Amino acid sequence: MKVNELSKLTGVNIETIRSYREKGLLHPEKLKNGYYDYGLGDYISLIYIRKYRGYSIGLNDISSFYSAKSNEEILAVIDKEQQILSERIARLEEEKRYLELERIHLSESSHTDEMNVQIMQSLDEKIDVYHEHPEFDDLFFQQHTYHMMTPSMRISKDILNGDIEDRIIPIQMGLGTYRYVIEERGLPLPDHHVSIPHGLHVGQMIALTDLSSVNVMQLKPMMTYAKEKGRPFLSDTTGYLMHIEKKNSDFVYHFRIRACIEINQKITLKP
Repeated sequence: MKVNELSKLTGVNIETIRSYREKGLLHPEKLKNGYYDYGLGDYISLIYIRKYRGYSIGLNDISSFYSAKSNEEILAVIDKEQQILSERIARLEEEKRYLELERIHLSESSHTDEMNVQIMQSLDEKIDVYHEHPEFDDLFFQQHTYHMMTPSMRISKDILNGDIEDRIIPIQMGLGTYRYVIEERGLPLPDHHVSIPHGLHVGQMIALTDLSSVNVMQLKPMMTYAKEKGRPFLSDTTGYLMHIEKKNSDFVYHFRIRACIEINQKITLKP
């Protein structure tokens, strides 16, 4: 049969069939007119190849099957591929887990704006490190854990417990993750981390175009709430970057910030 007929019969595209032929995995008869005549053996071989390609086994490994002296050689390749797939599944499960955490954060703040506060029980102790200590960045980047980190924003608890007035204060930007994330991987806590305790927090949304400073008046909702309730802040802020908005040529960074008013060890189900 012609290559296009074999392609229709098997669902394998023509160029792929030709590449298999060039690699010696198919052995059609070459006719005098230069065309190839694919027979039953090529059809069976192509189905065999397609099956193993469906298991993500590479062509080099499949080629090695053709010269294998025993099934043990093929089994070794299958065992190796099973291990690779198991590791890939574990990574995907982890990504799914942290994507669920992202969904929880976004869902929790979907009805909160910059004028209202949110009272929340934290998931776990938060571990933040700011840019004067870049070794934290390197540690986690080397571990390929980008999806477990978030940009974080630090404002001193002294400011949060201070006067509500119209003045500009500096802020720090860094990276943060949860303590349990670090512990699950057996990683050491960074030497210069800022710990945001596990407990009850007051939070609000805040929009920034300048990531180096903020007006204290933007913090008025959470500061007012704490003062009215007689609950001073026990920690600096931590932040969670909810989304980045582009307005004309400017970027607006929307953070959910929070600070602890009650330290506790209430168990929160982690994703």
